[in-house]
Amino acid sequence: MTHFLALKLYNLAETVMNYRQIEAFEAVMKTGSMTLAGKLLFITQPAVSRLIIELEQELGFKLFERKKNRLFRTDESQLFFEEVEKSFIGLSELKKAAESIKELKKGYLRIIAMPGVSNLMLPKVMEKFWSSNPNINVEIESHPRTVVLDWIQSKQFDLGIANLPIDINFGKPYMPIESHEICVECSFDLMMFCVIPEIHPLSEKNILTFKDIDGQDFVSFPNGSYIRHEIDKILEKNSVNIRVKLETRSTADIYQHVKHGAGISIVFPFLQFGEKPITGILFKPVKSNLKLSLAIMRSKRKELSLVAKKFLEILGQFS
Repeated sequence: MTHFLALKLYNLAETVMNYRQIEAFEAVMKTGSMTLAGKLLFITQPAVSRLIIELEQELGFKLFERKKNRLFRTDESQLFFEEVEKSFIGLSELKKAAESIKELKKGYLRIIAMPGVSNLMLPKVMEKFWSSNPNINVEIESHPRTVVLDWIQSKQFDLGIANLPIDINFGKPYMPIESHEICVECSFDLMMFCVIPEIHPLSEKNILTFKDIDGQDFVSFPNGSYIRHEIDKILEKNSVNIRVKLETRSTADIYQHVKHGAGISIVFPFLQFGEKPITGILFKPVKSNLKLSLAIMRSKRKELSLVAKKFLEILGQFS
């Protein structure tokens, strides 16, 4: 017997979401299997499956994903289970809890994104999202592009955000594109910055042009890296010739070498400038009409939660 015998069942006969459905749900959550849940409740596996389907229909959201004869919990099932597990909670209260989940009055969203995307795009989107969903908790982690593409498969995150294209391999292996599904594509204005020493002929200019950069010695990322590819593509498009004097994978090292006169460099906002002020160098915006194309993706192994679907709906208004 479960603790549900202690539930207040005075309206049970009139409640569509009944005791047996909740009992079956609790058993499946605890055993991880409809077959084992059936044995626990002394009913057949098809009977358990039927009760779960009826409960899902009543609640209005999926409790489990069924893939390749395996059962996986959804985010909504975990939230609902937390309410079920509270001692002496009545079925009417469970109904209210389910409505809260369905209406996004509670829940959470986990996003992994490239550095800079968080401050370029997400603040405006989150402002809009929270205006209609104020009680949703959001966790955002910032990591390099390759980490975003790797970690989105872990199912720890609902959504990953990286710039397009996401199917190019620049010398670093990561999982095949077939593992991702792009939910939304959008683009935003992108500012490009030139990093120069404090004492430099260009230091007096507020905004630089590509002509100012032409012919300069450069400190850059290694040839074959994604960022180097993007920078070279932009410079070539604008007929800018440079001499790469030093290559390094570390943004911090680039700043130090620029500071000590090795050359100038190009960076983007998604390459974090760092929390502490950087002395000895200046960041000068470069006049350009660049767009940052972003892919908001999910792992094909993880079903989108109701919260994630709502976030994508709002994000679509900005694309």
